[in-house]
Amino acid sequence: MWSSEKVKLELSREHYTQKVANYANTLKQLIVSDDIYDNDYDAGEWLESQSKLLHLLQSSPSLTAQQQIIQNSIASQSKNVKRLFTKITENKLKNADESIKKLLKSRLMTQLEVISADSMQLSGIVQQDIYNVIKRQVLFILIALGVSLCTLLYGSFRLTRVFRTSLKEIKTAFEKNHSGSFQKITLSNHSDEFASIVNAFNGMNKKLSETTVSLEVMKKVIEDKTRVLEELSNTDPLTKVANRRALFERGNMELSRENRYHNNLSLILIDCDYFKNVNDKYGHQVGDELLKHICNVCIKEIRSVDFLGRYGGEEFIIILPDCDLKGSIEIAKRIQHSLSENNLIVDNKVLKVTLSMGVSMLTDKHKSFEQLIYDADQAMYVAKEKGRNRIEISGVHSIH
Repeated sequence: MWSSEKVKLELSREHYTQKVANYANTLKQLIVSDDIYDNDYDAGEWLESQSKLLHLLQSSPSLTAQQQIIQNSIASQSKNVKRLFTKITENKLKNADESIKKLLKSRLMTQLEVISADSMQLSGIVQQDIYNVIKRQVLFILIALGVSLCTLLYGSFRLTRVFRTSLKEIKTAFEKNHSGSFQKITLSNHSDEFASIVNAFNGMNKKLSETTVSLEVMKKVIEDKTRVLEELSNTDPLTKVANRRALFERGNMELSRENRYHNNLSLILIDCDYFKNVNDKYGHQVGDELLKHICNVCIKEIRSVDFLGRYGGEEFIIILPDCDLKGSIEIAKRIQHSLSENNLIVDNKVLKVTLSMGVSMLTDKHKSFEQLIYDADQAMYVAKEKGRNRIEISGVHSIH
């Protein structure tokens, strides 16, 4: 619109200069075609055209400084022409000498020619200005279009990038949801188009995460309870060592591993000497404390890979993986020595007890874990028969 107004102004200047030139030519034509010194000459038409010219000059459009200088010259010449024409048409000049008449008429025509020439010069300047304005406006419009196009392209690129980034972030969130990781979407580029989708997704994620947390908590509780039940089912409630069921499970497992890898496997069966007398003299509660004390001593002396379990009553079994008879005897001696050095104190009284132990090592004749226990049990009874507080090895001489 601004460019249109600029061009419109220049066209109005061009139209104005054309009208000025037309009026100047009309005045010249009226002087050339008729004898202005004739008594019958009617000056009304010329004066009317000259009056219109003066009025036109007074109502000119907005002009540039250069155009205004020429405009002022035309206005001045027009006033001079009117004064000269008035003198020529007066009666006293009609009777003047022919040379004077000719000179005055020539001077009048010269001034009209000057007005016409100024009009043509003004028209030329205006036309050049029109060209320059149109050129500038076209250049301006092209620049504006170029900037607009660049802005549009940048906006399109930016919008496309926002959409791609937002879609990628939402896609990633859905993939994490599928893997069980419920996370809140935070868009790198905020856009109203995706805001409602993100809000709905985050709301759904919140509910899913709460449900998942509840399920995970429930699963953990179940796992904890299951672990506790397994421990209870595998643990002797009094001594807190493995019970008979867990003892046989571990023994059969070690037997299978020995058969597969051909490693040594030994076993110690322990029985507390005169345990019945302890119960009779001090009561079952003291007897229970004695069994727990024996277990604590054994646990301190065996290896981390060894396995202690209650076989029944006051009898305990130690499974010794990757251990030969020499190693088994060494562990049995350490237990005997530790028990003698760490007596159980009951009501400020020292309670000394001894152990009878039977040791057996897996050989080709043993087809089951029960047979290995049987040999250790037989060796333990031999220790009992030979005076107790002894270590006996299945099929070998006794050890005090």
